Amino acid sequence: MSEDGPMPFGDWPAPRVSTLKIAAQTLEIAGLIEAAGWPVAADGDDRLTQANIIALDWRADVPSDAGLAHLPLDCGLLVLVSLDTIDSADAVLQGYCARCVFDATPGPVAVELAELAALVTGRTASDPHSGERARLQAMAAELARLAEQLGSLSSDIMTGNPDDTLAEQTLAYRAEAALDRTPATPPDPQRIRHLISMRRLRDRFFNADLFADPAWDILLDLSASRLEGRSVSVSSLCIAASVPPTTALRWIRMMTDQNLLVRRADAADARRMFVDISDAAFDQVAGWFAMADARGGLGV
Repeated sequence: MSEDGPMPFGDWPAPRVSTLKIAAQTLEIAGLIEAAGWPVAADGDDRLTQANIIALDWRADVPSDAGLAHLPLDCGLLVLVSLDTIDSADAVLQGYCARCVFDATPGPVAVELAELAALVTGRTASDPHSGERARLQAMAAELARLAEQLGSLSSDIMTGNPDDTLAEQTLAYRAEAALDRTPATPPDPQRIRHLISMRRLRDRFFNADLFADPAWDILLDLSASRLEGRSVSVSSLCIAASVPPTTALRWIRMMTDQNLLVRRADAADARRMFVDISDAAFDQVAGWFAMADARGGLGV
């Protein structure tokens, strides 16, 4: 389930800091935070300067004077945004401990508040899906081990035609390490665009969530844009990720932390940031296309 999807009541992260003070810019946001199970500080002139987390509504526009300079340096910012304002918001929030949310529902808000609470109280924030991902990886490893055992067992108990065995020992579905790490010739950008188009074509026949792979979609889009000499804004990349925008933002942040993506300011407009694929990640994408061609091609 994506973090932007509906969550049963109580399934989102619960607050773990009883003394945490959260101030909301509007009554609507205050109600949203309370619905997510988090306390909201009482109104008052000093509520912003004393808050640990401040929730702002920038869905309609980003104020020319956001007033962030007057806020405590160690506070966290929860900002409601839209696709029309995310680029400006992203530029303004550079350097701040901030999390943006597109979906104004309790589930996504609770997830971002949990991470902000961990950051502002000195704990290390973690990917809220890391536990689930670890369990899936462990399950996959166990299934691979069982498949290997079944394959070995089948070779011992089966006789006659090798096609009758339970598992074909010569088949390997694990991706081997690339031996040649020299930079490969980049593919034609139109070829990458066609591959992206073919990936989206699946959504006409199956539920799009079934094939959600935002990291790969982001890398493909940025690789094609780099070859075309195009700059990609945060809002455009959220669309290219083909997942709910709040989920896309979390992937962009995670991939930036892993040095797969690089942010840069728009030289013509300081209110906007662009996102590029890193040189190392681009070389890896080009290497993947070269290896795919060596194995018979992608057919696209």
